[in-house]
Amino acid sequence: MRTRTGPPRGERFYVLDAKNKPVEVFDRSEWSRWMAGNELIFRRTLLEESGVTVTTRFRGVADTKAGEPALFVTRIAGMQARDDNESYGASTLEEALVRHERIVRKILRNLRGQ
Repeated sequence: MRTRTGPPRGERFYVLDAKNKPVEVFDRSEWSRWMAGNELIFRRTLLEESGVTVTTRFRGVADTKAGEPALFVTRIAGMQARDDNESYGASTLEEALVRHERIVRKILRNLRGQ
């Protein structure tokens, strides 16, 4: 019996190159080693007075059924209303970081009552 080294059906695995561009890999153990050995968080903003944290990180896995893979995710945690603790996917790091900054600015405006 052969061991499957490729991703299970339905999932695609990615690592980042030297310029933080996603590159698909087909060996799950290679992907797993890369994910364990690299920093996956690109930006974390803690809004101390409210206890809200916004984190943008690399996921490295995508659903094959989805079109453009959302390999980066920006998550909001610590909002008083549980429904406001949301996650947003992005296919590029640049897109994710722009969204991160927009989210932080919006939360700050809301905290200041603007």
